[in-house]
Amino acid sequence: MNAFDPHEETESPPVMVMVLDHNACYLGTAVHYDSALTIWAVMSEDPANWNEVAQYWARYRCPTVCEFVDGLPIQTCDRKEAFAAIQGHDNWLAIDLVQKRILAGDNVQKLGRKATLALETDLDGQECCPLPFSIPPWWELHESATPDQVGMTRESEIAVPRTDRDFLFGAPMIVALAEQILKAVSEGRLPTENKEDRETRNAWHALTVEVHVNWLMTPREELSGRCPRSLMHGAHDWSDAVIWGQRQRFESGMPMIAAPDDVIGYDDAPMGREEMIMYFDLCRELIAAAWDWCAAELDLSGGEPAKAEQREQLVDFLASVRETWLKEPFEEASPPRFIIECSRRRVPRGSEVPIVGMEDKEGEQHLPDCDCPICDMMGSGLFGVGFTSLAGDSLELDGEFAFSTHEFIEDWQREQDEFREFNEKMNREWAEKEARIAAGESEKDVFASAWSSPMCEERLPGDATGFLKLSFYLTEIIGDLEQANAAKETIQQLNRSFREYRESDGDEQATAKAAMSEMLEDVSATHPELLPKVADFQSQIDEQERARASNADCDGRIDDYPF
Repeated sequence: MNAFDPHEETESPPVMVMVLDHNACYLGTAVHYDSALTIWAVMSEDPANWNEVAQYWARYRCPTVCEFVDGLPIQTCDRKEAFAAIQGHDNWLAIDLVQKRILAGDNVQKLGRKATLALETDLDGQECCPLPFSIPPWWELHESATPDQVGMTRESEIAVPRTDRDFLFGAPMIVALAEQILKAVSEGRLPTENKEDRETRNAWHALTVEVHVNWLMTPREELSGRCPRSLMHGAHDWSDAVIWGQRQRFESGMPMIAAPDDVIGYDDAPMGREEMIMYFDLCRELIAAAWDWCAAELDLSGGEPAKAEQREQLVDFLASVRETWLKEPFEEASPPRFIIECSRRRVPRGSEVPIVGMEDKEGEQHLPDCDCPICDMMGSGLFGVGFTSLAGDSLELDGEFAFSTHEFIEDWQREQDEFREFNEKMNREWAEKEARIAAGESEKDVFASAWSSPMCEERLPGDATGFLKLSFYLTEIIGDLEQANAAKETIQQLNRSFREYRESDGDEQATAKAAMSEMLEDVSATHPELLPKVADFQSQIDEQERARASNADCDGRIDDYPF
């Protein structure tokens, strides 16, 4: 997304807005500039008609615009009257919901297909209330257009990448996987040796990849010769941008609102990146379950084709596996059904954040069970709401284009070449480093002490309280204690004392500080080699307290607090 682009200090003039719907035409001769931009931004959702614009409105409106679309100064009018109204004007915006086009006159701000504007400025002069734009790739955008262009037809056909989810998630997928797997069994291709053996595991995996690739890449008559993979692409970047825009709005104080699920085309709407990633995992879950079922129920020596009743039994079994997979936690977090719904409704998953329009929400942020003070601060919410997303790295492990999130093989191949060049560069640099060390040359240690880092002399950006900087020092002390096989209880007490210190204030903080100091003195007495670090850590605490007091004295508050 682009950086925030603030408006000019002088208020922009009203905009003439024209909306072409399937059975109506709407015109507003003097729409507030921010309202006109909000209408434009709502097109990011690919609304099918004016009623759907109203449904999406809450995901984009800011306090500067009306709460509901009905409050806009826009009325139905005759199409000829609307076309005549924009003639001779440069400050107009036309939304063609029928042909999926946006047209804007010369005097309307040029935004391009993707941008984020700040519609407000707070009392401190900081830009806020973000208005994100991410126009779908199948929409046409004509900036600095002429009024005559509004009455023209599109320059290209509308090509929305529709997703047949009944086909991808339903019986066609399950039946196809079952038939491929039973065929492999009948040919005696399933390894029968101990599955703990490495070669056997590799053979199972190779067969799994083969079945998975065949399902995704085989042209299907039901899809008019297209392959199932083609149903999953064409909209990832757009969906990602819309979701990111909603996260920006939430972090600016707006409610988290899901896109409605009762709009035209929701069932076969384009697939987002996270839904595709989850689909990959579903396929692997079903294939693995099918292998286990075959091993338990069939003769793996092969020689005979599978019977019809065996096929039906396997299909029924895989259908039950799919339903179980959808509702069970995914990697100890939210269930796939919820993750997929969030992707389809283009809403980010923030830990414990209620989502307007959805019953469920992302669970508590899953953090590693460790003794790291930085992780402990994350668990305490000091860094704000934790958002969870899927990167899809696992889709690239098999080196198969079929699984890639790239739509086109040229892009995938280019990335593969970049990975290979990067790995070759890293291996070369590592070999050169080893040679220098062998020759007796000194090397900069990337794992050097926090006390030798440049940050020890500077304030960390956004760390107004100083707790983040302190946590780096304490993390090193705890790491040293772990290397010295210190008691687990000692480490936990040290973490607990730091937590109580940073989460308290006033007299309570003074008490918590005294308790932490006592704990640190015990540590240095037991481990005298840590005395220099412990002593400096305590002086850093005093220094951060003085800095916080100084900031608070300036205007009665702590500034530069990012959360």
